[in-house]
Amino acid sequence: MSGADEGWHRIHVSALGATVAIEVPDERLLDPLLHAWEACLTGADPDAPVVVAPSLSGDGLADAATSLLSGLTQQVTYAAIGARAGELLMFHAGGLSHQTTGATIAFVAPGGTGKTTLVRTLGPGRGYVSDETVGVAADGSIEPYCKPLSVRRPEPGEPKDEISPLALGLDVPAVAPWLAGMVMLRRDLPPGHDVTVEHVDPLDALVELGPETSSLAAVDRPLHALSGLLAAVGGLRRVRYHDAVQLQPVVHEVLERTR
Repeated sequence: MSGADEGWHRIHVSALGATVAIEVPDERLLDPLLHAWEACLTGADPDAPVVVAPSLSGDGLADAATSLLSGLTQQVTYAAIGARAGELLMFHAGGLSHQTTGATIAFVAPGGTGKTTLVRTLGPGRGYVSDETVGVAADGSIEPYCKPLSVRRPEPGEPKDEISPLALGLDVPAVAPWLAGMVMLRRDLPPGHDVTVEHVDPLDALVELGPETSSLAAVDRPLHALSGLLAAVGGLRRVRYHDAVQLQPVVHEVLERTR
């Protein structure tokens, strides 16, 4: 498994088209990190921003390592967002792509509202773009962020488990992804109700998407750029649902689009 610098305990990962270095002072975390980040390991870059993994205390209990890995994932995400600020429109979103055409759907939603579950449920056979941040360039191309999936435990207050997408049966995109459609997730329907899909008014779409962006103000003419992106993909749709599997028709429809 590549990605670690000999002697320095440093690994490099690709995130949103940027390279981020993870410094690992405690070698007990090296193997767990390599496995968790195996889908986006990349070559060394001396100019990459560096995040430092904390050291384990005591005997390095499994729960302690889990908590540290979860926090480290956030650090990597922040570093990648900082590196691409002003260059990409970045959304708090999960993404899946068509493995032949690259057509990609972005599921925009606040944290803890179903993005990871949706990606795990509908991802097999498709390209895993991200479960956290989708970064889109001016031409609609997407820089994947094939990070470990942050999987919640059943018990409230427990840390998330950072699990390699490959270990969950997901694949990285086989071809370069591009944005074919964007939906705003609202997991607010009771069990047994059919999924609803609503087209969002363009002005309302800007209001709803604004809080789910990162570094939007750093983009040149940000509202103009966001409006143009929405127009190019047919606008924003709000999807209300209860179970992730209910979104299969929506995902299929978007991923069948062509440029």
